[in-house]
Amino acid sequence: MKAIILAAGRGNRLQSASEGTPKCMLQIGQRSIMHHQLASLQRNGVSEVVVVVGYKKDQVQDHAGEMDGLDLTFIENPEYGSTNTAYSLWLCREHMQQDFLYLNGDVLFHEEMVRRLLDSMQTNVLALDNKRCGAEEVKAVLDGDTVQHIGKKLSQEEAYGEFIGIGKFSRKSNPLFVEHLSYTVNDQMLKNEYFEYALNRLVKDIPFHYVDVSEIPCIEIDFPEDLDEAMNSVLPALREYDPQS
Repeated sequence: MKAIILAAGRGNRLQSASEGTPKCMLQIGQRSIMHHQLASLQRNGVSEVVVVVGYKKDQVQDHAGEMDGLDLTFIENPEYGSTNTAYSLWLCREHMQQDFLYLNGDVLFHEEMVRRLLDSMQTNVLALDNKRCGAEEVKAVLDGDTVQHIGKKLSQEEAYGEFIGIGKFSRKSNPLFVEHLSYTVNDQMLKNEYFEYALNRLVKDIPFHYVDVSEIPCIEIDFPEDLDEAMNSVLPALREYDPQS
């Protein structure tokens, strides 16, 4: 099992708080978001990691390389300013020939999140937070125990909850996933789409299950208020969380 982390973006909505620091390098406690993620992967036995870089790529590469014991590969998205996660993941298509974990590079979470995905008997699994979602959150609509639709523009009333940007993808479904990503990035009207656009097409062809991670401390950091919540609420919750309780 390998992991793919998308960390190419500038984080424009966070600039007032980040002062130009790449979003994945923002410090939450004693570690950056990226180091939190890499440590969680390591503790779950995942040491092969592909990181998509773009904004201040040299800084991000050096920063990721500070973690020992990892087999790191860096993929550059030179169009990070005019594309989005669909394009970044499409650049990793040669690394999608085996099972992999997908992580948005701006998510702070407890390592139990990774463990729960790896332990799932299902091969294609998305981590969902069962809650009423806001307009900016990626929503998931279910049909029984599988994901029927996924995207930001879905009905808040129909959504089971938020897709938090972490999932497990299987080698069997990945060729079709790459096809949907290729369709997305090769259409000039869609090139700036999030990867969930392609994923929404994929879930109509292949069953995608989910794990409910509502009780696991986690936050996607997009805005300055998210950064405040991460430091003041989520980080203490990470330290106190006991998956055995």
